[in-house]
Amino acid sequence: MRKTSELPPIDEHIRRHWRRRRTDHSAGGVIYRVGATGAVEIALIATRGGTRWQLPKGTCEPGETIEQTALREVKEECGLAGECEAHLGVIEYWYWDTHHRTTPELVQKRVDFYLMRAVGGELSDASIEVDSVNWFSLAQAVQVLTYASEREMVSQAINRLATDSR
Repeated sequence: MRKTSELPPIDEHIRRHWRRRRTDHSAGGVIYRVGATGAVEIALIATRGGTRWQLPKGTCEPGETIEQTALREVKEECGLAGECEAHLGVIEYWYWDTHHRTTPELVQKRVDFYLMRAVGGELSDASIEVDSVNWFSLAQAVQVLTYASEREMVSQAINRLATDSR
């Protein structure tokens, strides 16, 4: 098994010609509540030993709509029940899957994100995939999120919430 650091960079040639590849479709959410101070807060999860803060998301299961996947994944990873208010956008990226593989597999990932209002449940890090979960102000969330593409989804949520409050 090769380490990811030993693999070639993912360029156009690799995307077209690597033999072992697959596509993966996931969905997740920017789930929010209005906190005690009246400010909007969103739930984020931490992974990789608490070193990566990110939005809850996961792979679509057979027979699920994208929206159902987003709601299920937020519930599984955060403990919160949500209600979808708007589709925020799509993130697409490529990565190497080396987990339990002799030959690395190239994965093209697509993730749909929804703006969700928290309507039930309790914030929980009970999922084995999650190290921690917490509420953050919108400004804090933009600061702590690991990935720029997810910061963009939070920016879309901020714009949507500002438009809806007028």
